[in-house]
Amino acid sequence: MKQYLEMKFKNKHIGLILGLTFIIFSFLFFGRQQGIYQILLFVGLLISFVFYLTIMFGKETIKSKIIWTIVIVLSALFQQLTEPLLIKSSYLIYLKSNKTELTEVTNILIEKRGEIWITKDTIRDENCVLTNLEKEKLKKLRQKLNVYIIDKSEDEIYYGFWGFLDVRLGITYLTNKNELHEKNLQHLTDNWFH
Repeated sequence: MKQYLEMKFKNKHIGLILGLTFIIFSFLFFGRQQGIYQILLFVGLLISFVFYLTIMFGKETIKSKIIWTIVIVLSALFQQLTEPLLIKSSYLIYLKSNKTELTEVTNILIEKRGEIWITKDTIRDENCVLTNLEKEKLKKLRQKLNVYIIDKSEDEIYYGFWGFLDVRLGITYLTNKNELHEKNLQHLTDNWFH
């Protein structure tokens, strides 16, 4: 091991470490900026894969190849252990950054009865409980929050960040915490869940 520690890092070693770092830190963007998360994850995987192959098929000693394989395994284990914390942190950063807008939307919708859907072009208010002024304000707030949908039901207000087929990412403000046992949600802070 002493011999290995004395060996100089080469560009391929630095590249591998950089790729692994991209993968781990991509999860800080998981909830709040799905596009950046996907780019960082993909680039990190690609960089790691390419540099790991150059180490495995390059002029490295067997000992060096084993050590770098252990580095990969330990990084994967570290990523798995920190992923829930980093994802939660991503959502908490979003909540803190958008506290004013989220509070405004919640204050408007919390006392309204029935289902309300707010998308890019449409507000569906099944009980006609929103005024025109509230509708305009909600449209602007949805845009500021950079969500594709705000969905208010009797027990929650859901803010959708990203969705594809059956996968939906977003945060939920529970207006009735008694409904929590029926949902597969993880607590963020106060009445906020993901």
